[in-house]
Amino acid sequence: MSFVKVAKTGDISPGTMKHVEIAGKELCIANVGGKFYAIGDRCGHENASLARGKLEGTHVVCPMHASKFDVTTGKKVAGPVLELAGIAKKFSGCPEPVRKEMGAMFEGIAAAQSSIKTYDVPSYDVKTEGMDILVNV
Repeated sequence: MSFVKVAKTGDISPGTMKHVEIAGKELCIANVGGKFYAIGDRCGHENASLARGKLEGTHVVCPMHASKFDVTTGKKVAGPVLELAGIAKKFSGCPEPVRKEMGAMFEGIAAAQSSIKTYDVPSYDVKTEGMDILVNV
């Protein structure tokens, strides 16, 4: 393993993330108050890009099912969220048979999703040299 340049410090504003691909790996580079962190960019639940999610302090929230991972360690801290509260309202204007079918479909999806394990994501050492962000891949 060796440190490889992945971005410039100005490319990633505080409170944001960036997807990069380097050395055959997909990384999510996060800027938390001017300090940079790197974790694997694929959610340990269903493979969504974490860099497309939200950064809340040191936690990245997956855009797909809201699993949360600590960008300092890669550890899962919450999720996924599989609740379907409010989904029925989206179909309130549909005929009753359609509402029933959609309700059954979403219940089935939630049941199937609940059995999928969510794994931690890898974390990588990061350093800056001047304006360059380097990650140990």
